[in-house]
Amino acid sequence: MRVIWRFLGQRPYLNDLERLPLSPGVENGPRHGDRRDCYERVVAEESPGEPERNGPYERLAQAINHYNIFPQWMVKGVIRRAPLQVGDTVGIVYHFMPGADLFFSARVVACFDKREARTWRTGFTYQTMTGHPELGEETFMVEKDLASGRITVSMRSWSRFGLWLTRLAYPYARWVQARAGRAALDQLAMVGASAQGKSSCLLESRSK
Repeated sequence: MRVIWRFLGQRPYLNDLERLPLSPGVENGPRHGDRRDCYERVVAEESPGEPERNGPYERLAQAINHYNIFPQWMVKGVIRRAPLQVGDTVGIVYHFMPGADLFFSARVVACFDKREARTWRTGFTYQTMTGHPELGEETFMVEKDLASGRITVSMRSWSRFGLWLTRLAYPYARWVQARAGRAALDQLAMVGASAQGKSSCLLESRSK
């Protein structure tokens, strides 16, 4: 983890982090006692069937695959390309306090965009890299129930302490995790609502 002093003109550069390895042991998966979180919310609805072209599902999938998941006042992503692909490093800039950011990273280990039974799923999974405050894995995903048209966004993760500072500040670290999860759902809900409104306007214009 690095501190970026914005008031000194410092900027987060991804090449500073891309050479780092994954957090030691993260590839072995969760252990007994690791924290497991699931944040999930229904944010939009389409007609039943496959995702509509340029509809809420596609807009949400694009936001997730471009790492536009969190509100910019809280977290900013630094990436090389979009949509994200397996092997890409995601730089995570957490706005810790006025003028100072915390900069750490995770690596994409899986991407998916497929139908599974009655559900279509799109998203990616990344694992933390050395220096991340937490050690673990997180999956960001949008799902559409093909029978009902209901669209859900979710973030599912497991984690444990990645740094001794995180262990010492456990209550604060957990508060930050929960706050970020709720803020991400709020952000994606706004994307879904905006796309839902545009989709409705398009249907109205076509019917006139």
